[in-house]
Amino acid sequence: MHAIIQAISERPKSHRIGILLAVVAVISFLFWQFVYSSKLEEKTKLEEKVANLERSILDERRRAASLSRLRELVKELDQKLQLALQELPDSSHIDRLIDSISDLARKSGLEITLFTRREDKYQDFYAEVPVSISVEGNYHEVATFFDEVSHLDRIVNINQISISNPKVSDNTVNIKVDCNATTFRYLDEAERQRLSAKTEAQTQGGRRKR
Repeated sequence: MHAIIQAISERPKSHRIGILLAVVAVISFLFWQFVYSSKLEEKTKLEEKVANLERSILDERRRAASLSRLRELVKELDQKLQLALQELPDSSHIDRLIDSISDLARKSGLEITLFTRREDKYQDFYAEVPVSISVEGNYHEVATFFDEVSHLDRIVNINQISISNPKVSDNTVNIKVDCNATTFRYLDEAERQRLSAKTEAQTQGGRRKR
């Protein structure tokens, strides 16, 4: 090593500068190749990892916010459902409701010639309860009956109204009115399970026929 240094020192100044620059270049290259480059690559990977983590944290925060809002929405919908269900009688109350509709017809002065409950029509969590009604009376009595039904605490829809047989008696026009009164009742858990099982069986049967 001493001999190499001695040999370099004996060379002209320009040679010595060139050799020095070459040595510096070699050392710089080796430093870049084995030290700085690997550190830079490691730093780049760490920066990417941090960026990915930050994105993951942001995504999780967004999901958490969405989940919180979703829970609030479900709670609001459940409250609205409970309020709606309060207007749907269960099976134990439906007979009393139908009796009250019949009583309103009589109290309005109408003569009932038909009052028949038909087969329930099942939906997802409730059933439609249709009642065929035929009454006779004057226009005022019919209008009073319909108005009283509309003020019941429970939901009752009067539809398919048909008016026939107008008759004049004592300066009053009496008519026959045929209509359907449809109310609704809430299905209990057992009924919903039976309905679900029936629907599933029908679906499976349809698939087998194919």
